[in-house]
Amino acid sequence: MRVLRGAAALLVIAAAGGALYVFCVLPYRCNVVKKARLSSTKFAFEQAQTPSGRLVARRNIDAFAPCMNALCRDVSLDMLAAANDRVLGRPDEAIGLYFDALRRDVRPEIYVSLAESELALGNRKAAGEHALRATLFNVAMLADIDDGLLRDETASALIALHPEKTNEIHFFQTYIRQP
Repeated sequence: MRVLRGAAALLVIAAAGGALYVFCVLPYRCNVVKKARLSSTKFAFEQAQTPSGRLVARRNIDAFAPCMNALCRDVSLDMLAAANDRVLGRPDEAIGLYFDALRRDVRPEIYVSLAESELALGNRKAAGEHALRATLFNVAMLADIDDGLLRDETASALIALHPEKTNEIHFFQTYIRQP
């Protein structure tokens, strides 16, 4: 009887230790990785056309790999990984990550990034739908659409849906965000 209680206690301790590791330690480590890789992702995105930018993006993807599981994954991790995939010229993988992020949280900036990835694949219609969805959330997202033609098309579609917001839409259509 005593042996059984001792074995049960050891089993409970082992389960608690495993749960602590899975639910506390791993997510914490992934948060540390995300924080550390945020600035290098920005660098890689700004230097996307250079070998050093692509090298940093590859290293970032490798650093994110242990965190790309159901327990540690969140919207910010998906977006960081997708941005690095875009730098590496893999917009199709980035699109998958953006859709994963949208399943966790619907944010207009995800739709803008999704639109840019769709444009990279030549899917202008899908890009327009995503850009419109982003601007329906927040008209200011027009300023984040880098492709001028897509921005103008989105503004026209937005005005057709909400003519009362024409002045605000024109403002953000011509507003240039400073880096």
